Amino acid sequence: MKKILCIVITALMAVSMVHAEETADEPGSLGVGYQGIFFGDMINALSVRWAAAPIGGQIEIGEGAADIGTGVPGAGDVEAEIFMLKGKFYYALIERENSTFYAGASLGYYKVEIDNLGPGADAEVDGFSIAPLVGAEWRLHGLSELGLNFEVSYELIDLEYDVGGGVDDDIGLRGINISTGINYYF
Repeated sequence: MKKILCIVITALMAVSMVHAEETADEPGSLGVGYQGIFFGDMINALSVRWAAAPIGGQIEIGEGAADIGTGVPGAGDVEAEIFMLKGKFYYALIERENSTFYAGASLGYYKVEIDNLGPGADAEVDGFSIAPLVGAEWRLHGLSELGLNFEVSYELIDLEYDVGGGVDDDIGLRGINISTGINYYF
């Protein structure tokens, strides 16, 4: 998983450098940066954002790990590996010189591998999400290649988990997510 993430980051950097050489002094509409969800899901992601007016979008790739103490002596920690891939599409409702207000939707894929649930018990969770969203992006005066964004979405997540031994089921999650990001435009 980490190798794939490194390959994607390298490819994005190469595309960004080529795009940067082709543009004039004004920043373009392709940006690379960070998108972090600070209320709701707990995944931070690398983002690639394009802001061609009035339609734009973003691709997010996130990967992380969690160790959770069980509190049972000698049982060890539960370990989870998390991967997320999400695509977003935007339509600019209001465009100003240094800001854009937009509405859109996202579609995401999640995969979680959980180890050490018990003696020989591991689990795999995967699923999809869909979410309507609204947001805004600001470009600072004098530093127009830097974009700051803020989004609010209502995410519907359908996950399926398989513990093994015929134990599997669905998990349905829904709720409000608030995220923020920063992107450098080339």
